Amino acid sequence: MKDQGKIARKEKRARRNGAKLDSNGRRDQGSSIRGLRHPKTELESAIQRYVDLYDFAPIAYVSFDRAGRIEEANLAATELLSEPRDLLIGRPFAFYVAELDSFLKHLLYCRTSQQQVKTELPLKSRKGEQIPTLLLSTPITSTTRNGALLYQTAIIDLRDPKAQERTLSEQARLLDLSNDAIIVRDAEDRITYWNKGAEKIYGHTREEALGKVPHALLKTKHSQRLSKINEKLLRENHWEGELVHVRRDGKRLTMFSRWALDRDAKGNRAFILETNNDITKRKQVEAALRQSKDLLEKRVHQRTIALRVANAELEREIARRKGLEGEILAISDREQQRLGQELHDGLCQQLTAISFMAQATALRLKRHRVVETEDIEEIAQLINSSVASARNIARDLHKEKIDAATFEVALRDLVRRKMWKTPCRLALKTEANLQDDKIASELYRILREALINA
Repeated sequence: MKDQGKIARKEKRARRNGAKLDSNGRRDQGSSIRGLRHPKTELESAIQRYVDLYDFAPIAYVSFDRAGRIEEANLAATELLSEPRDLLIGRPFAFYVAELDSFLKHLLYCRTSQQQVKTELPLKSRKGEQIPTLLLSTPITSTTRNGALLYQTAIIDLRDPKAQERTLSEQARLLDLSNDAIIVRDAEDRITYWNKGAEKIYGHTREEALGKVPHALLKTKHSQRLSKINEKLLRENHWEGELVHVRRDGKRLTMFSRWALDRDAKGNRAFILETNNDITKRKQVEAALRQSKDLLEKRVHQRTIALRVANAELEREIARRKGLEGEILAISDREQQRLGQELHDGLCQQLTAISFMAQATALRLKRHRVVETEDIEEIAQLINSSVASARNIARDLHKEKIDAATFEVALRDLVRRKMWKTPCRLALKTEANLQDDKIASELYRILREALINA
């Protein structure tokens, strides 16, 4: 009866875990850990290969849920814990933990982190033997139980230094593939790992770097105080920012650095993973762009000032020319008034006098049949004077074309006219070397107006 009850319990566990038992109550070798049948399709074949790889892996693997209950376990785990798989599955993993508080902290970190959680933790086997192990737990996003994540955990047996060495060697090989500088520092800030990317970037070999403090080795200049960086790192478990490092050959490098804090089982600082990416060329390009931008803005500012000065000069020139146009119009008006006055006061009065004298002479000739010679001569003089006045007025009304080449000749002709009330003469104290015809014409008109108003 006792054996039958044991077989019944095994069948119950096997049905819960999806496995089959043979007639002796043992797990059917043809069944998988999660109830997979023999592969009949390519998908089933792939799944079966994965199950076999998982099941026969040399490292112990278990998967537990948020409560720490074991959902999966491979053969290496059953050997390590000295417990059959059907008894492991469904049992709290804490049942096999020697330090419960450390495991509960590990489980808490698993729940609050989306990254791998690593904890050194002693386990106890079914036989009561304590086993020093390293738990590496990673959330499995592709597999859930009742909507909750499972945490696949590799259990590294620290009693086997070769296995640990193989694991660390594999991890180091993968880190050496990175082009970034990857540095691991211990709690005292001394370098414990220095990948090939760091050797290439900084010029220091791994042997030269191990055991050194990176801030002293690389003459680091931080973007803020180191104490502030460490405060943020302890508070948030990560930090990122720009640093300035100095290579072995003295060249300065600008690095974008990311720090990640790794804690021990008690929550204290254990290691810092530092990843540095060389952004020196990018910063140089950014500086060149800023310099070009500043230079462009300076030239635009200078050009704007020059345009404002030129615009002001143009406005002054326009105003000056408008003033000249006004003066020319005023001169033209005054010239018309002068000509009208000369016609009225000069030529018209002379013609009127000639008319009166001619009438008086005609009366004397009619009455006395005698004409005085003086009267005829006076009439002739008046006529000649009127002709000269008419000629001068006609010459003034005629628009003279003055250019730079004939300017001096035109001035001498202007002075020789006998129409001016005040005698004048031309005295050039310097050579009149004009090149612009328009300037010569305007200057001529100004001088003529001065003579008219004299």
